[in-house]
Amino acid sequence: MNRATVWCALLLGLVTAGCGAGAAPAPAAGGAATAEAEAEGGAVATRGAAQARVARRARPDTTLPVEYRREVFRYGGGSRDPFESLLLTGNMGPMIGDLSLVAITFDSRYGNSVAIVRALNVPQPYRLRRGDTIGRMRVIQIRQYEVVFQIEEFGFERQEVLALRRPEVTR
Repeated sequence: MNRATVWCALLLGLVTAGCGAGAAPAPAAGGAATAEAEAEGGAVATRGAAQARVARRARPDTTLPVEYRREVFRYGGGSRDPFESLLLTGNMGPMIGDLSLVAITFDSRYGNSVAIVRALNVPQPYRLRRGDTIGRMRVIQIRQYEVVFQIEEFGFERQEVLALRRPEVTR
């Protein structure tokens, strides 16, 4: 016989032994009378034998502990976690409605204009130049009496203008 035949025979023997094929059923707790009654009619003679058989099958396997595994993902790249909510983060900054333009030093020749902006709940004023950002707002342009912001929200960009309040002159 070659090795493959021996291994197949061994495997077949293990499978049939595990299934209980060819083995006589073990007698129930009721004794020899129950075994004879089952062999003759196939029915259980007493209620106690049936309960014993169910109790044998229903025993839980307490030898192995139950183990739960959970996949955990931790984001470690880039500047922002893509799974974090955009609305609940603290780096949103003030909204355009919370800002008031206080002063502008306008330089038309060299483009060194500076705008002074105050937010409602922030005690320090913001000194802004072209290209500066506050939260999601970026300064695009500083004109003589107004500042143009580009606001990025949820992948869309829009422009808002914050104008300087000029006192009305009566003549």
